[in-house]
Amino acid sequence: MLERSMTWALAGAIGAAVLATLALVSVDRVAANDCGSSCRNAYNQCRISTKGSPSCESQFTSCMQRCIRK
Repeated sequence: MLERSMTWALAGAIGAAVLATLALVSVDRVAANDCGSSCRNAYNQCRISTKGSPSCESQFTSCMQRCIRK
């Protein structure tokens, strides 16, 4: 009986650890998506305000690289 209780407790602890890990991955993914969206919005605004300046490309690349490093 004690062995069965220990098995269930261990299974519960492993399940909780897996869920916590998935939650952290989801949070990271959401942050990355928000960062990328911010870069795309800034890029679009740059293209509109500068009437298509090539400098927008380098700003966009730098922004996306910062998102990757986070």
